[in-house]
Amino acid sequence: MTAKPSPRRDCDLPELTAEAIRDAAVRLTREKGLDGWSIRQLAKELKAWPNNISYRVGRRDDAAQLVVDYVMGEIDVPEDTGDWKPWFEELFVRTRKVLRRYPGVARRLAAVGPGLGAANETIHRGISLLERAGFGDRSAEIYSSLMCNVCAFIATEDDRDSMAEERKAKGAQYSRGAHSKDREVASLGKVVAPIAKDEAARQRYFDDQFLNLVRALIAGYSSIALGQQEGADRSLGTRS
Repeated sequence: MTAKPSPRRDCDLPELTAEAIRDAAVRLTREKGLDGWSIRQLAKELKAWPNNISYRVGRRDDAAQLVVDYVMGEIDVPEDTGDWKPWFEELFVRTRKVLRRYPGVARRLAAVGPGLGAANETIHRGISLLERAGFGDRSAEIYSSLMCNVCAFIATEDDRDSMAEERKAKGAQYSRGAHSKDREVASLGKVVAPIAKDEAARQRYFDDQFLNLVRALIAGYSSIALGQQEGADRSLGTRS
């Protein structure tokens, strides 16, 4: 049986598959950010017509979801060691490392979550650990809150990267503020001014800030689990 002629094959172009569309969208996301490309630009990347993209993967949001699924699959989910605190800290360190390569994905995750599918392994392990830690019916809620807060921080980092001129202007302002007669203003200026001038110092500063946020979130929710356990113990004591 004779193969059906393909205009793309005739032009030495690969077949326009959903996987090829996803890979092109991933490339554009790394270059421009998840919200920085259109279906028309995606079609140009693939040397295709925009309606061919829509026919194979759907709307622009559907193409973006393919990117999100791909990025979630890039995250190496830690093994379940039984202790939820170091597990979540390691998960979030790995998550940040991946998301920072794909600007805009963290913002979408913070706003609407990843959806079900590629993220299922992370969801299963995370919520299971929280249930075993004593969070009970609140485990899913706390999992969602942890993920949302962490992704929001990463999204802010993405935004900050796109504001080079604004960062430079604010850095100069803080440098002047370091010499202010207002002690509190001067103290803040002395902290911020160095990181505005040195990229390596800026990266170390936000690495530390990220870990501080993660550990503060974990410590805060740990106190909730402890309070629930103490409440259960008091209830048992009352009944006995």
